[in-house]
Amino acid sequence: MKGRTRNILRVSIIVTIALLIGITLWFNLTSGTKAVEVGDEAVDFKLTTLEGEEIQLSKLTEDKGVILNFWGTWCKPCREEMPDMNDIYTQGHEDYEIVAVNVAENEQQIRQFISGLSADLEFPIALDREKSVTDAYNIGPLPTTIAVNKEGIVVKKQEYQLTKEDISTFISESTE
Repeated sequence: MKGRTRNILRVSIIVTIALLIGITLWFNLTSGTKAVEVGDEAVDFKLTTLEGEEIQLSKLTEDKGVILNFWGTWCKPCREEMPDMNDIYTQGHEDYEIVAVNVAENEQQIRQFISGLSADLEFPIALDREKSVTDAYNIGPLPTTIAVNKEGIVVKKQEYQLTKEDISTFISESTE
């Protein structure tokens, strides 16, 4: 009798573990968190800029390609690529817009970061205070840059720091 009870207990434990593994796999495979990839429709959003203006992606893409650059003040590669983005942006941006999306930091940190740069940034700094846009795009490492064309389709995505050549490629792909 003792052996039979032990076997029933073992089988029950194995079935329970298998059931829990199955439930975990099902939730992970059916959850809505999916990275936005090239070819996907861009997730529309509204954010407030550091200057207090509201921007909406779908309104920007009505007449321009948009480059979204997700960044943080603690991020050294972000600090290094921003002056390059600004240099290119100041040469003319009739066909595209750069939006630097700060990920959940306070305005004082952002202003201090910007004041420490070698150039005054001319493109808008959007504040993703609640990380809703960052989460919607499933952004991992910073910086991550996404190019969206006038049709609202993601046409290029790159994690990590951009070079001047990368920035030019993002612009040309977003405006084609």
